[in-house]
Amino acid sequence: MRWVKALFALLLLASFGASALEQVRVQLRWKHQFQFAGYYVAKEYGYYRDAGLDVTLLENGPGLPGGISEVANNQVEFAVAGAGVIAAYAEGQPVVAVAAIFQHSPLVWLVLEKSGIKNLHDLAGKRLMSAFPQEQMVDLLAPFPMESIPLDTLNWVPSEFSIDALIKGHTDAYAAYKSNEPFVLRQKGIGYRLIEPRTYGVDFYGDVIITSRELAYRHPGLVEKFRDATLHGWRTALDNIDGTARLIQSKYAPQKSLEQLRFEGQQIRELVIPDMVAIGHMNQGRWERILDLNQQLGLIKDKADLSGFLFNPQANKSQWNWPATIFALAFMGALMVLYQFRRLNKRLRLEVARRHEIEQELRSQAYTDPLTGTGNRRALMEVGHRSFAMSVRDQEPLSLIMVDVDHFKRINDSYGHDIGDLVLCHLGEVLRHTIRSDDFVGRLGGEEFAILLPGSGVESAMAMARRLKNRLSVHSFTLNPHERIAISVSAGVVARGDEDSCFEQMLSRADCLLYQAKAAGRDQIQRESTLDETPLPPSNIALIKDRQKN
Repeated sequence: MRWVKALFALLLLASFGASALEQVRVQLRWKHQFQFAGYYVAKEYGYYRDAGLDVTLLENGPGLPGGISEVANNQVEFAVAGAGVIAAYAEGQPVVAVAAIFQHSPLVWLVLEKSGIKNLHDLAGKRLMSAFPQEQMVDLLAPFPMESIPLDTLNWVPSEFSIDALIKGHTDAYAAYKSNEPFVLRQKGIGYRLIEPRTYGVDFYGDVIITSRELAYRHPGLVEKFRDATLHGWRTALDNIDGTARLIQSKYAPQKSLEQLRFEGQQIRELVIPDMVAIGHMNQGRWERILDLNQQLGLIKDKADLSGFLFNPQANKSQWNWPATIFALAFMGALMVLYQFRRLNKRLRLEVARRHEIEQELRSQAYTDPLTGTGNRRALMEVGHRSFAMSVRDQEPLSLIMVDVDHFKRINDSYGHDIGDLVLCHLGEVLRHTIRSDDFVGRLGGEEFAILLPGSGVESAMAMARRLKNRLSVHSFTLNPHERIAISVSAGVVARGDEDSCFEQMLSRADCLLYQAKAAGRDQIQRESTLDETPLPPSNIALIKDRQKN
C-alpha cells in the first residue's frame, strides 16, 4: 500500500501547485465607474479566482501613463484601451487585442444646446477639448476629413479634465463618454446635444482588452482564462444592471449615486449590444477599416499586417508544458487507483451527454421564433454578422431583403390578434418555402421579416422579392371555406457596399427603403435608386374577399 500513499502524495502536491493563483494586473482606462463593471463582477463573484487568477484593478486618470504603454513595457499584464491601439500596433508597439467589449465607441462630441452647434460642420473653427491624446481618439477625428473638414481648421484647447470646462464656456465642444458626462448636465438641468461619429459613418470598437505580444505568445492559456472570466463578468453585469450598480457604489465608486451608475449601465448596454453580438467579438475586416482611417488621418505612415494583432489562443498551444505534463502523469496514476469507480464515471458521462442534448435543444429554441418557426432576431443578427464578415473576407456579394406585411394592423383590428398570428405563421411558411437552402429568414419583430442572401447580388435579391410577392398573391390565407385574406408585402432590397463597416448598416439602409416602399403606396419593392412597381399577376385571386383594401 506504500506505493498508493506515495501516489496520492504526488497528486496532492501537483494539485497544490496547480491551485496557486497567478498574479494579474489590469490597467483601467479611467477612474472607477460602470465603464469597467465586467471586471468588478468577475473579481467580486469569484470568476477570476475560479480561473486561477488573482487580479488587481488599477485606476487611471489625468497625468497617469496610458494602458498601451504600460502593456508594451510589461508593467501590467492587461489594459483597457480605445480603438487607437491599432495605431500603436502599426507603429511597432508589441500589443495584442484580446477582446472588444464595446461594439460601438462611447466617445462623442458634447456641446451645450444654447451654443447653437448642431452638427459636425458647426465645429469648424470652434474650440475643442479632449482628455485623451489625438492618437487615442481617432473615432472622434475621422468624421472631419470624411466630411471634407480639414483637421487644421479645428482649434484645440488644453484639457481641464472636467465637464465644468464646457459649462463655464472654456471650450465649445468636449470629448465625452456617452455614458458619463451627459448625466452630469442632465442633473444640473443644462440642455446639451451629442454629435456622434456613427452619424457620419464612423463606427469603431471601444474599450478593447489588450495584452503584450510576449504574454500572448508565451502564456496563451493565461490570456484565454482572463478573457473568458472577464466576458463572464460582463454578461452577469449587464444582466443585472441595478445589482451591479450597487456593487460598484459600495466597493469601487462611493462618490457616484446609484442613479448615475444605473444611467451609465443602460448607456453601456447599448454600446455592448449583448443581445445581438457576443460580448468581446472582433472582426478583422472592421479592424482593417479602422486601420485605413488612421492612415488617412496621418496617424500612421504605412499600413500594417494585422496577422499578429488579434489574439489567437491556438497559436502557441503546441509548446511543451512541463507542469501540465507532471500533473497529467499524477492524474493517470490516480486513475489507476480509482479504477473501481469506472461504472460511476460511465453513468456520469451518460448524464453529461443527456444534458448536452438538452442544452442543444434549449439553444435551438433560443434562436427560433416560436410563432412563425423562422429564426428570431437574435439568430438573424448572429447569422448576419457572420455572413457579413465572410462576405468582406472572401469578397463575395451579400444581399438583404426586409419585408413588412401591408396593413397588418387592419387585419388585427378586423379579425383579432389570434387571426393576425395565424397570418404571420402563413407568411413564415411561404418565406421558408421561397428561399434557397443557403439563405436565411428571420423575424425582426411584429410583422417585419428579413431575408439574408449570401453569395447573391442585388438583382438576385430583387428576383427573390418578386417571387415572394407572386407566391403570396397565389397562396392567400384561408380564413374559412368561404373567405380568404389576401396578403401583400412591401420590401426594401440592399446589397453590401464597400462603405458598409458592419451588418447593422445594411439593416438600416434596408429599413429606410422599406419605409419608402410603404410611403409610395405599399405592395412595392424598393431598391436603392430604383422603384419596382410590378403589379400582382392576374389569377383566381379575384374570387377572394380582400378586407385589406384602402
